[in-house]
Amino acid sequence: MAFAGVIVLAFGAVRPHSSMLLVLGALMLLLAILLTPERPAFSIDARARELGALIAVDGGYYTDGAGSRHRAKLFIGAERLWVIDASLQVLVEIPLQQVRTVSVEPAGMDWSFRVDCEETTAEFIYEGGFAEHLARVADATVRSRLYRELPVMR
Repeated sequence: MAFAGVIVLAFGAVRPHSSMLLVLGALMLLLAILLTPERPAFSIDARARELGALIAVDGGYYTDGAGSRHRAKLFIGAERLWVIDASLQVLVEIPLQQVRTVSVEPAGMDWSFRVDCEETTAEFIYEGGFAEHLARVADATVRSRLYRELPVMR
């Protein structure tokens, strides 16, 4: 909107007797400056550092035990998997030692990524054109932390 305001101002300055364009461009520019979106006080990167996560991937939609559906991010650390909601609050924390299996499968028109643990199961539903890709990225990322190679002594 600020860019459009500058363009309207430029047209108003170039054309003679176009004070209305000058006023409209100035109003558009002023509104764009005053109505800029507020940046979040806490970023995903800062939250990942705080938790000690190595990588953050899209978690699709996570449904908690109460049946509430949350847009989620998966933060994967050296020893833990965190499910984070849109307000960057931890919904679930899963120690990677407790993970039994991870799987990706179609769920109707969507894709499901499931993490089975000793105590619970976490399921993430991905929707849209890139659903399969996002579910497989989450799967591969979690698997990369689960099945690390043993060090070879030379």
